[in-house]
Amino acid sequence: MSKTNRTNIKVWKEDLCNISDKAAIGDGTIIHAGVHIHDEVVIGKNCKIEAMAFLPNGVTLEDDSFVGPMVCFTNDPKLNDGEFVAVPTLVKKRAKIGANATIRAGVTIGENSIVGAGSVVLSDIPDNEIWVGNPAKFLKLNK
Repeated sequence: MSKTNRTNIKVWKEDLCNISDKAAIGDGTIIHAGVHIHDEVVIGKNCKIEAMAFLPNGVTLEDDSFVGPMVCFTNDPKLNDGEFVAVPTLVKKRAKIGANATIRAGVTIGENSIVGAGSVVLSDIPDNEIWVGNPAKFLKLNK
């Protein structure tokens, strides 16, 4: 990542990260050490991405979202042997994803929702809900 074209984001330990110059990253975003971000990733403004998170092609984080340490997004739900096409995954505004969660390709995590640490998200999460477990299930509303 070139420091000259991304002056309004903070990357901790940039030499330990793998962040594509092609990824779109919004102002005010903070990225911690060891984060991996592919070419076709879109990150909104004022997001926080903790250490060792993995964001492959197809992931979009809207403004003010949080990705905990070692969160792993996937982008191929079928693990096809044929031609690979990244399946889009959307994390809406102000959503929070806890440490070590795994997010299956193609899901949407709703606005202001929370994914508990260690959860495995296999389906869409509506706005304002808290989901936990493996597989992740509804726990309660996030009021």
